[in-house]
Amino acid sequence: MRQLSKKPSMNIRYSLRITSFLAAAILCAGSSTFAQSGVNSRNLKFAAEVPLVDCDGMPCVEARMGTGPALKMGLDTGNVDSVLDSRYAEAAGLKATAPLPAGAPSGIFRTVIPSISVGTVTLENVRTLAMSLSDMISQNQMPHVDGTLAYTAFKDRILQIDFVARKVRISEVLTAPFDCSGACDKLSLIKFGKEGPPIVVADGFETNGKKFSAQIDTMYSGTLLVYTQSIEKLQLTEAAKTTKTRDFPFTDGGVQMKEAPAPKESFHALTLSGPAPLVYFPTPDVHEPAGLFDATVGLELFYHAALTLNFHDMTISVEKR
Repeated sequence: MRQLSKKPSMNIRYSLRITSFLAAAILCAGSSTFAQSGVNSRNLKFAAEVPLVDCDGMPCVEARMGTGPALKMGLDTGNVDSVLDSRYAEAAGLKATAPLPAGAPSGIFRTVIPSISVGTVTLENVRTLAMSLSDMISQNQMPHVDGTLAYTAFKDRILQIDFVARKVRISEVLTAPFDCSGACDKLSLIKFGKEGPPIVVADGFETNGKKFSAQIDTMYSGTLLVYTQSIEKLQLTEAAKTTKTRDFPFTDGGVQMKEAPAPKESFHALTLSGPAPLVYFPTPDVHEPAGLFDATVGLELFYHAALTLNFHDMTISVEKR
């Protein structure tokens, strides 16, 4: 639901996004039961383990392009395109690789980062939008970052964000399936609305005794956002009548959401919510996915867990730590 655009008509992602940059028109893979479970990270040897850096509450890692400076890069599983501040893109000699949609804001160009290192892992051919971030940061529409790494940067790898140990772990490129165990389900790439880009959606979540599918957005700072078309399905009609709101400055360029006490929030019977669970509902400024999935889950749901996303086998695993 977040967008990266100056106006709602021009979005690069119609999902929970960290600010607004541009608009692009840049299948639902159905199955809601996943018999196996998730990656058992204790049996996986990761190629890199680096500190999880706090960027105004958002998850970041330190990365580097060649011999260039250390960059603070947000981890953005809710976006198909990575982002790089234009000053670093220009210093690295990156050039435009494809035109943007008509009406896109000036100063933005689509490019590819040939390689960017996170610890001992090198991510290659990272599709990226280069743009100036200073205005958005100064207006508190984006955290203090030098860019973001979208889920596509981790193609065929396993990405683990361990919020308890404050570590980020990344595998080498996988060439064979990796078996999983524990609380796990399938990841699907589903468009955010009829014209939006494909975003990462998982089954296996539950609240109020009802199962639901949710976008995994590591740059959404809330717990659970239930979209309008799924409120009745999850039997949250009374909760959605709340008049209490909370500001989310890094979502859709800054929006309010309605906040209410929630039933327990879990993933495959693994309770993720704290002692006083909260649920959020859209206001008119929040972008919705046209009923293609039920909700978005964010950082506050995973604070006591390790979130493991396998972008080779397309699975999600959650472990309480």
